[in-house]
Amino acid sequence: MRALSAIGFVISIIGLLLVCYNQFAVIPFLTDLNSSDEIRVNEFTITLRQYYETQLFFISTLSIIVGVFSVLFCSMVYLKKRTRMTLMGTIIGLIVAVMGVIHSWF
Repeated sequence: MRALSAIGFVISIIGLLLVCYNQFAVIPFLTDLNSSDEIRVNEFTITLRQYYETQLFFISTLSIIVGVFSVLFCSMVYLKKRTRMTLMGTIIGLIVAVMGVIHSWF
C-alpha cells in the first residue's frame, strides 16, 4: 500500500508541475501576445499565437486527466489506509483538476 500511495502522490506532483508551467510560462506569454498593439501582425505572430493556444489547450486537457486520475487513485488508497501522503495527493490532484478546467476556459 505504501508504494501505491507514493505512486499516486508522484502523479499529483507531476500534475502540479504541469499546471505551474501552464500558469507561469504559457499564459503570460499568450496574454502579452494577444494584448500588445506594438506587435506587427504577420505570418510569424499568427503561427506563434496558434502554437501557444494549442499548447495551452493540450496542457490543460492533460492536467485535467492527470488530476482526475490522481484524485481517484489516491482516494481509493486513502479508503484502505489513511496516510497523510494519500490525503495530500488527493488534495493536490483536486487542485490540479480544477486549475486545468480553469485554464481550458482561457
